[in-house]
Amino acid sequence: MVHVKLGRKFRFAVNKSTIKLHGKFLGLHFYGLVSMHPRVQTMGLTNLLVDNQLVMFIDYDNVFLYRVLKEVRMLQREFDIGTAVVISTGEDVNESKQAYGNYHVIALGKMRYHELLDALGHTSCDRNFLRVPEYFNGRYHVLRIAPKYDEQWRELRDRPYLRNVLWSKTKRVCSLGIYKFLCKYYDMPPFPSGLVKPTFDKFNCIRLLKYQTTEGGWSAEMRRILKLGRKNKV
Repeated sequence: MVHVKLGRKFRFAVNKSTIKLHGKFLGLHFYGLVSMHPRVQTMGLTNLLVDNQLVMFIDYDNVFLYRVLKEVRMLQREFDIGTAVVISTGEDVNESKQAYGNYHVIALGKMRYHELLDALGHTSCDRNFLRVPEYFNGRYHVLRIAPKYDEQWRELRDRPYLRNVLWSKTKRVCSLGIYKFLCKYYDMPPFPSGLVKPTFDKFNCIRLLKYQTTEGGWSAEMRRILKLGRKNKV
């Protein structure tokens, strides 16, 4: 990701698939996301349950794994989100042997919409992810579970994989459908013998969504912007 600052009131960040805009105009902050190649097909899991409650989804971009794990533990203590899994959608290791990359978090504890948004506000997750429900008619989050495919169904990126399980007891009722999905699709291990299993609801179902996302190469104009960004890193 290359960050470019144009004066004091406008900046944008560029990667191979999107341009994220952030600026200030007439005293108002604005945010934007421009897709460079939106015709990429994939499948996602939604966090909206059949009883209109939700489980916590979190999306992290370009962050250290240890930071993600610490924040999930904080959420388990402060917001009682229950057992959570960390899913990797792309990971690397820096020169100090520290893992970093893009991660998804899925927790099992059920909560109400505004309670969920309050808890998410205490994390360092991707800021655009926080605002998704405000502009999406369904008022829920979606996390990718399948590979990314182009229009000819050629695979562009691997499916996400299970990275960590953070076990935690909870007083919340947990989603049976989400739990079974994690076990069958991501091979989530069974609850440890020393941990009391949570109370699960009776809804043996999940919601999946086929949607278009971003993934693509550089155009000539984007290569020019990237060159500009490397000269003006902030």
